[in-house]
Amino acid sequence: MRKMVIPVALLGAVLTAGGCGFAGAHGSGVHGGSSAGDRVGTATAGSGGVQHITVKGDENMQFTPNVIKAHPGKLEIRLVTTGATPHDLEVTKLHATTGMVKKGKPGEVEVDLSSAGRYDFVCTYHTRQHMTGVIEVS
Repeated sequence: MRKMVIPVALLGAVLTAGGCGFAGAHGSGVHGGSSAGDRVGTATAGSGGVQHITVKGDENMQFTPNVIKAHPGKLEIRLVTTGATPHDLEVTKLHATTGMVKKGKPGEVEVDLSSAGRYDFVCTYHTRQHMTGVIEVS
């Protein structure tokens, strides 16, 4: 009976540590609300009621901001890559993408955020590195 306790305890520790790795690297998205490590940005209203925000993709495989606050309506996201590594930004629920973006050649995507809620976005090239974010629409 004693032999069963040790493997179960170890399995619990491994599962707990593994689960924390993703939430800590991402800090938002499907895992809950904004956390202390998030880089939050607010979209600004532009002409014609279209909201705008610029997101940077860096060599650390992070988006800045990785949490975008917006209101229902159209949002134009401009992706700028700050290093030699190319990135893209895809709003997964809406299947909308900037396409590949390289340093010095920004990409844009316009999405229609028709209702309040959360819209996850990812760099499809770096999902294994948890290069993700979320648009919080309220």
